[in-house]
Amino acid sequence: MIVKGERFEDPKTTITECGPLKSLEELDMMIEIPPEWLNNITSIEKRSETVVQNVLSDCHINCSNYKQRPRLDAKFTPKTLVCHDYKGGYLEDRHLAVEVETGNQYTFYNWSHIDIFVYFSHHFITIPPLCWINAAHQKGVKILGTIITEFEDGTKICEKIFKDSDTVQHFIKKLCKITEMFKLDGWLLNIENPLEDTAVLKEFVEGLTSQLHSINPETLIIWYDSVVEDGKLEWQNELNEKNLCFFERCDGIFLNYVWTEEKLLKSIEIAKERTIDVYVGVDIFGRNTFGGGQFNSYKAAEVIRRHSLSMAIFAPGWTHESIVQSDNSIGLMEHFFNKDCAFWNSLWPYLYTHPITTYFKTSFYRGADTNRFSLFLQQTQLSKIVHPKFSYLVPNYTEIPTLERKCHCIRLEYENDAPTCLINKQGLKNDPIIHNLFVCDIKAVDEVVVFFKKKAEPFGVLGWRLMVTLENGSRHVVTLNGKRRNSVNVNSSVTQVNPLSQENELVKILKKQYSVVRGVSEMVVYVFNVPMCHILEIGAILEEGDAVCLESFGIEPSTRKLLT
Repeated sequence: MIVKGERFEDPKTTITECGPLKSLEELDMMIEIPPEWLNNITSIEKRSETVVQNVLSDCHINCSNYKQRPRLDAKFTPKTLVCHDYKGGYLEDRHLAVEVETGNQYTFYNWSHIDIFVYFSHHFITIPPLCWINAAHQKGVKILGTIITEFEDGTKICEKIFKDSDTVQHFIKKLCKITEMFKLDGWLLNIENPLEDTAVLKEFVEGLTSQLHSINPETLIIWYDSVVEDGKLEWQNELNEKNLCFFERCDGIFLNYVWTEEKLLKSIEIAKERTIDVYVGVDIFGRNTFGGGQFNSYKAAEVIRRHSLSMAIFAPGWTHESIVQSDNSIGLMEHFFNKDCAFWNSLWPYLYTHPITTYFKTSFYRGADTNRFSLFLQQTQLSKIVHPKFSYLVPNYTEIPTLERKCHCIRLEYENDAPTCLINKQGLKNDPIIHNLFVCDIKAVDEVVVFFKKKAEPFGVLGWRLMVTLENGSRHVVTLNGKRRNSVNVNSSVTQVNPLSQENELVKILKKQYSVVRGVSEMVVYVFNVPMCHILEIGAILEEGDAVCLESFGIEPSTRKLLT
């Protein structure tokens, strides 16, 4: 780990940053004197057992057709892995402070659309920084560290740890300890130097996998397609007879990026019933990758998902790292968020959405802005990735079917250094439309509070629909009226709710908390009761006007929590 002052001088008090372990000696020292910040690590949140498969047309639905989108069993759907690899790692994210006053940094925030996050660097043992562990765990995403050996230094390390069964068992024991200490969910294994013999390496892969499973059955060990069974460093870009021995001893394989569809078919044949454990690599920088990467990454994603394989997205920070600020009309972060939204939207139909499972409140902070970096303060995002505002910043926008054919009704806005959501009717018919904003699986009973803050301009009246399923399996719709009505319906099918008066004490408290300024923004609050149920969908309706800029949204279990 990186320390302040001498390398291992009183580490408990001098460690002020997160960092990798560069040697076996550093591994021993970390176990002997663990850092105090281990106490701040968050355990992983339990996710819903279902996911929603995204489709291009799922951003809105006609009110008369409102229904729950189909749910799939998450255990049987292909997975999405993101491998961080941003400029070598351990930049502003290495700090333990809640906020770092360095702006214009990269952030990842689309947690509801991925399953696994790998923090990657080119150091021996990459332990993810605290902020990434907590950000992933709070959204139910597994986070893996990386074990890598490469070049001459890697060969020397391998000679030590793979010397014999005793040395490898000692190494496994230490890695299991580190995994427990940092509450990691597993490791990516990347041996990128040739070996004279792989017998002990195979023992390592199998032993680490089985021992971690005995400690925590939810852990994952994923092998990177590099060294083959005879010890040669030969990237196969497929699962075949040369690397099958490693795949059989762990939880999955991360294929190198230079694959073809024929190689994927070969991989499927070899994997047999374990095709979901084949993570097909896509290098977003486009280095020899199928389709060319960058904004053409959707081409690789389409082929991968057509064959029901898992996908490993490598270096998505390209959307930030590749920005050239030739257009001074917008700032770097607005440029980044626009480009990032465009990139992830281009992959939309090849991703799955994990439902939000807990009550939440959010102003959509993504963990970075022009003046600070703080993944610790990152907030819940829309389940729908907002459409980019500036299509001209995407070079081949009109050639990307997953972007060009996609509706713009939920669009990125950026004002006062904060991304927000513009809900609009641009290009839509005049029929009442529900904009699908949140996919949920929130257990609710008795009193529920819903509130939102919107800009006063553009003018619009925003109502809401909540689709819930009762304990007996029947469906019920909660309608939150944009304006007060003289009478409301409450029956077995529908519960209608009027907004609270602006003079209500709860409304006043929320206005103060969210800095509502008269004439600039508005706060609308609802309180209602439900029987034991699960909230499945939360959608918005423009009852009046053509657009509304949504700045904040919250759903809480009772007024008592908000009043105290």
